[in-house]
Amino acid sequence: MDRITPTERLPEIDVPLVGGGRWTLSRNAPGFMLMIDVYRGLHCPRCRTHLEALNAARDKFAALGVDLLAVSTDPADRAEQARAEWDMDGVPLAYDLPLETARRLGCYVSQSIRDTETEMFAEPGVFFVRADLTLYGAVLNTFPFARPGIDDLYEVFSVVKERDYPPRGTVAA
Repeated sequence: MDRITPTERLPEIDVPLVGGGRWTLSRNAPGFMLMIDVYRGLHCPRCRTHLEALNAARDKFAALGVDLLAVSTDPADRAEQARAEWDMDGVPLAYDLPLETARRLGCYVSQSIRDTETEMFAEPGVFFVRADLTLYGAVLNTFPFARPGIDDLYEVFSVVKERDYPPRGTVAA
């Protein structure tokens, strides 16, 4: 898998937002940091729980200077259904993330095993992006389980800000 490593610039991400408009990485450089949360899609109850917890903590992240984006490879209708059914009103929700972009970020891709899933979709990934649009770090999963808790994700930004902690995992293979 050809994925980016910390300190490298992220590939351009240009995705539509539920509710209208587009979210483009190059136009959304954060003041401090950005967290991009790639979720599996509407079919995933663990993603729902995770993103609802993130939504509940959004003000805490904002106070630290962290911008948020949740995105999936789902098409518009499924993303709109997630917005309508999930308690996610405070986090931008994007869809149609190209599988190739997800792979370039480092996400694993799965093929459906149930009729409620899309044919192929990205597995969870959380990406910590610096103001210069380079990758600080990432947490990747090959399945929906064992995701980092919201407090653990918040700790990343808190420690980086307090200690000016450098990116790790920068040695490419």
